[in-house]
Amino acid sequence: MHPLPLPGSFFFIIIITFVLIHAPKFASSANERYVNCNRTFACGNIGNIGYPFWGSDRPEYCGYPGFQLNCSDSTQEITIGSATYHVLEINNESRVLTVARADYLDDLCPPSLINTTLNPDLFEFTPDAQVINLYYDCLLPPPPPPTPLTPTPIPNPETDEYFNHFTCNGYRNTCGYYLTRNLSELPPPAHIAISGFLGTCGDRVVLVANKSTIQSLVTSQSLSEETLVDALENGFGLQWNANNSLCDQCRGSGGLCGYNNVSNKFSCYCTDRPHEAICPTGQFVTSLYSDQPHSKVICLSY
Repeated sequence: MHPLPLPGSFFFIIIITFVLIHAPKFASSANERYVNCNRTFACGNIGNIGYPFWGSDRPEYCGYPGFQLNCSDSTQEITIGSATYHVLEINNESRVLTVARADYLDDLCPPSLINTTLNPDLFEFTPDAQVINLYYDCLLPPPPPPTPLTPTPIPNPETDEYFNHFTCNGYRNTCGYYLTRNLSELPPPAHIAISGFLGTCGDRVVLVANKSTIQSLVTSQSLSEETLVDALENGFGLQWNANNSLCDQCRGSGGLCGYNNVSNKFSCYCTDRPHEAICPTGQFVTSLYSDQPHSKVICLSY
């Protein structure tokens, strides 16, 4: 007797059973970097942090160069250029990082004077950012003399809404000035007078604050040394770029974004192995980034 051939339906059931039995093994043998980067992490009081950030227990290859977070129990910091910033908020959808200079959280007199500078390949200021100029080690100016020959009153640093002085006790010369507008924006008489004051200063530092916050203080005539410190503590926005377009393509194919520190290139982590841009089709992918933009779940297909 010859064995009867298996019916088509019975053969299909065997194939499906085989796949169901071995699917967990397939998932458990997924690429290690895919598994590690498939978990978000918490840093300080901010949770659900993913690419392009790394730090704490999240491996460097899961992030992007320049986006390391230093974490403690209640704070999270990032170093950009030579300055350290407190991270106040991370908006994954808009890719905006809200930060505040860590050395200006209490007053305007830090031990070291460092400008706010960015790597333009990684960050750019959001539209609602305003430059603040701080001048240090200045000579005390004489009070502006009133004269009928002066067509426009010389700005008074005690009362002017965008130009005022502050003190740093025990810090070099104790007099300093802050200017919430660029000199080029001022009318000529004010420009000349203020330039005369600032010409006596030894150092200048460029900071950034939220424009709407500063304008609100100016409009209400409540801008002072104390309220300026508060405005700096509220931080400002930075738009980040960490191969955003490649990351969108990677996530769209079911992968996870990362970086290869050997080749110094973007890497898309997939269940089989890392790829340069996107994952191949026909993979079983389950991503924890369901709340991240452009993330997808790709089902097993044949």
